[in-house]
Amino acid sequence: MLSLSKDSNMKSNKKRNELLVTFKGVKYGAFAGFIATWSISSVIAVTELLLGLSMGTFYSIIGISLGINNTVAAASIAFGLHLLVGTIIGAIFGVIGIRWKKVRMLNPYKSALVGMGAGIVVWLVLFLPITTFLIQPSINSITTVLAMESQKALMSQDITQSITNISFAAFGFHLIWGAVFGFIISSLLRIRLFGIKQHYKDIVNIDPNIRLVTICDSEGRTMYSRHRQGVKNLLTPEESKKSLEMAMTGWKVRSDLSNKIGKGRYVVAEYERIKRITMPFGDDYLLYLTTEPQADHLDIINRIRRLEAGLKYSYK
Repeated sequence: MLSLSKDSNMKSNKKRNELLVTFKGVKYGAFAGFIATWSISSVIAVTELLLGLSMGTFYSIIGISLGINNTVAAASIAFGLHLLVGTIIGAIFGVIGIRWKKVRMLNPYKSALVGMGAGIVVWLVLFLPITTFLIQPSINSITTVLAMESQKALMSQDITQSITNISFAAFGFHLIWGAVFGFIISSLLRIRLFGIKQHYKDIVNIDPNIRLVTICDSEGRTMYSRHRQGVKNLLTPEESKKSLEMAMTGWKVRSDLSNKIGKGRYVVAEYERIKRITMPFGDDYLLYLTTEPQADHLDIINRIRRLEAGLKYSYK
């Protein structure tokens, strides 16, 4: 029974951590998708003018294809749908970008390239089918509505050619969308990383006896780790990694039993040459600290808690 309860707690904690990560991806991706979609809407408007079309023609065509027989209403509704779809697509790619380790989008140039690849996928999977199966069959309706609104004679061949031009131009639009999306995602992640680095500075300045500050996410993955300037590491990089893994494994085991023994507050391991402290920091992070053996670890822990209480996790 104890084994079953432990497995259940481990699965519950893992699911919660995965949801936290997924939520960040949704939030960052949705914001980036909204801004990127708004940006290319401006590019679309400029392109329409360059092609000799009335501003809003692209959205009017989509709206009329949906059965709306007023160009203003058609353009407004299609524009709103475009923003909504772009935001949803951004949220989906945001989750992929934050959860898939091979696509960590911290480098703005790499992130922009990845985003452009995503834009091409959207063009192929979404835009072309919509053009083929929704807009093309509605050519006659589109021609009639636009002619009535403009009070000018229009040929369906002209509308077909305009749609073809827009379809080719849309490939470029989606590349722009992807580049903007990738850059914004990268910027948000780098802002978050900057906040984590600031935590390091705040914590290491609490006490001169602090040797090392490592900040991990809820899964135990290292977000930032650095020794105090001038401090020599007593372990090799491999030994340091192993020590951190052992500490994180021990913390996870205690967390799995939290429904019986309560939520973990801190763990202190004292050695001849250092002390090691593991403790939560906010809802998202774990701290792994090493100090000089003479350090007052209770004072350090209490000061970290006061520091934590004064922080606003605006990037969560």
